[in-house]
Amino acid sequence: MKVETREWGTVEVPDEAIVHLPEGLLGFEDLHRFVFIDVEEFRPFMWFLSVDDPEVGFAVADPYYFHAGPYDVNLTEADENTLDLEEGDTIAIFVIVTIADGGRQITANLKGPMVFNTRNRLAKQVVVYGSSFSVRQPMLSRRVVPIHAAIAQGPGRP
Repeated sequence: MKVETREWGTVEVPDEAIVHLPEGLLGFEDLHRFVFIDVEEFRPFMWFLSVDDPEVGFAVADPYYFHAGPYDVNLTEADENTLDLEEGDTIAIFVIVTIADGGRQITANLKGPMVFNTRNRLAKQVVVYGSSFSVRQPMLSRRVVPIHAAIAQGPGRP
């Protein structure tokens, strides 16, 4: 599928790269198909671009850029059904990021993360109730990385 974007021109999106959100996103319930766009100069963030309306896209990131401790997202049975979770499935969690003031103010919505089933490419935005997480959590000045990532980076490597 070819997607016409304002920022990157025509982007070729293989069908198997499309992420399906059966319920859409909060405020964008009518948009159900998205794709991750990885732009090297934008890292550690990625774009989460709607293929239904390429004018709609969001910066997204790993929540650990914004929260150093455990970031547990409890899924309801309805969430698991929407994601068609099966025993042994792997999920990924990412958060929507706001970049303001020329990149000097970066926050993430830790109250409304996205949960992504890597097996079937189904995703859902969930609401985290009863937590101290913020919808505008500032980015950490230092990032805590998993030990396997730290070892892979090694001394002197970015």
